[in-house]
Amino acid sequence: MDWDRVYQVGIVVADIGRAAAHYALAGIGPFEAGPSENVTARRVHGAPSDAVVRGACAQMGPIELELLQPVSGASVQAEALAERGEHTLHICAYTDDLDADIAEMAEAGFPVISEGTLADGGRFAYFDTRAIGGLVLERHQLPR
Repeated sequence: MDWDRVYQVGIVVADIGRAAAHYALAGIGPFEAGPSENVTARRVHGAPSDAVVRGACAQMGPIELELLQPVSGASVQAEALAERGEHTLHICAYTDDLDADIAEMAEAGFPVISEGTLADGGRFAYFDTRAIGGLVLERHQLPR
């Protein structure tokens, strides 16, 4: 599996409005609603979750900065915020075959810790790569 289609860095925050205003001071923005606003089905640690996670994205050249604020329910974002406070949570890359990526990452020792489907039919998976640096790797398959 390659990671040459990285397009996003995600940061977990306690207050998305405050975070967007903070990054606006550095010239980053405008922020618009991100894909987290459109999750129709989410699983966390293999179990269905009714989590609500607010998301906002801004382009920084070829990279998208995503701010993620856990609002309610069980989510990787809520766990991360509780354990480490605000921090860079994930790096995401596009994929054409999420199922193959899930199998390959599991074989490498990186199980899925969260996955979901978006309203547009896209899918994503967060892999447990936190052992070194606390960083989660994510793959996003666009709708077919």
